[in-house]
Amino acid sequence: MNVTIDASEFNTVEEFHELLKEKLSFPESYADTLDDLWDCLMNHCQMPLNLYWTDFEVSKTLIGEPIDEIVDLLNEAHDEIEDFIIEFQ
Repeated sequence: MNVTIDASEFNTVEEFHELLKEKLSFPESYADTLDDLWDCLMNHCQMPLNLYWTDFEVSKTLIGEPIDEIVDLLNEAHDEIEDFIIEFQ
């Protein structure tokens, strides 16, 4: 599955999580936390998954510091999940 997330689709961390929930079909119980994001990537996502985050630099400006934790988590998931690719464009 190929999924693109663009900076124009959200303005806050909360909106980012909601967008991921929608695009990746996370369960309704998804609570917009890093722990839940990890759990959903590891256990609920259809693989293979290619996640493209476009206008990433704009996202950094919008979200600010919390983006570092999100990026770290996504990169760690990439290392752990054989069929998960993340690209920051």
